[in-house]
Amino acid sequence: MSVRFALGFVLTAVAASATSAAPMTDEDKAILQQQCAGDFTTFCAGLPPVDGPETQACFTKNMSKLSPGCQGAIQAYKKKG
Repeated sequence: MSVRFALGFVLTAVAASATSAAPMTDEDKAILQQQCAGDFTTFCAGLPPVDGPETQACFTKNMSKLSPGCQGAIQAYKKKG
C-alpha cells in the first residue's frame, strides 16, 4: 500500500472524527492528499502508512503544526459537512 493511498484513509478519519462531515468524495480525497502528503511524511513518518489509531492520533496531535495548505484543505472539508 502506498503512502499516498493510505494518506487518504488517514485524512478521511481525521476529517470525519473532527466533525460530522458529509461523505468524502474522490475530489476531497485528492485535494487532501495533495495538500497534506508532506505533512504526513514530516509528522508521522515513523508510523506505518495505514489508517490506525496511532496514525490518527499523530495527525490530530500535530494539527496546529500542519502546513497552511493542509490546514485549509481540512477546514474546507469540515465546512462541507
